[in-house]
Amino acid sequence: MDNRVTWQVEHYPTLPSTNDYCIEQARLKSKINLAVLTDSQTAPRGSRGRKWVEPTGNLALSFLYWPTFSVKKVGWVPFIASLALYDAITELCGDYPDLYIKWPNDLLFQNKKIAGILIESHVEYPDILEWLVIGIGLNICSAPVVEGREVACLRDFVHTNLPSSLLVSSKIRERLSYWIGCLDQGKELFIRETWLQRSLPMDTSLSVTSSKKIYTGIYKGINKEGFLLLQTETGLKHLSAGELFCLDQYGNK
Repeated sequence: MDNRVTWQVEHYPTLPSTNDYCIEQARLKSKINLAVLTDSQTAPRGSRGRKWVEPTGNLALSFLYWPTFSVKKVGWVPFIASLALYDAITELCGDYPDLYIKWPNDLLFQNKKIAGILIESHVEYPDILEWLVIGIGLNICSAPVVEGREVACLRDFVHTNLPSSLLVSSKIRERLSYWIGCLDQGKELFIRETWLQRSLPMDTSLSVTSSKKIYTGIYKGINKEGFLLLQTETGLKHLSAGELFCLDQYGNK
């Protein structure tokens, strides 16, 4: 049985924020699964309230999804979103050994960020997951200058047949629909195993800021709940949230 999601696609020359537009539609109770693409955002947002700079020619795409799964599964949404993006890039551009997902949902090429995902949701009391918004920003043609961050774009390593934002958007819609179907069907183990195959190499040295504490250790994957496993000097940590940085051989970010 094919229960993949059908998206209503909207494409605008400019929007303040594709995520904000989707949230507005959700609050208007527009019970339609939307995929919203814009050529330019005037007020894009990143995770943890950061401002996001978006050069022209890159991807700004958000989804409004009315879930059929329970709030207990919402923790897997970052994983299926990053898998959809990873799948889209590799299917359109080919496989690259230095392309990884950084927990839970950033994409890195040679430890440089090429894409980020911002997920927002609304839960009706006490535990009904009403809607989800999944925002995806991908550097296709150029990488913004971000202080203290190494950033890359697809053009840095895809030298022929660089896909357009329209083509990438179409492929992400297809793959996100597939991964939502997997989550609906209770295939969290399959999602976890596939995500681990695409994540950072095991035993990568990491620094993780979580609950205002900084942990340094070795990456050991994720557990069955999607928590980050970090082997530290004081034992194995299970982290449910945090900001992660890869460290070089000298312990530098």
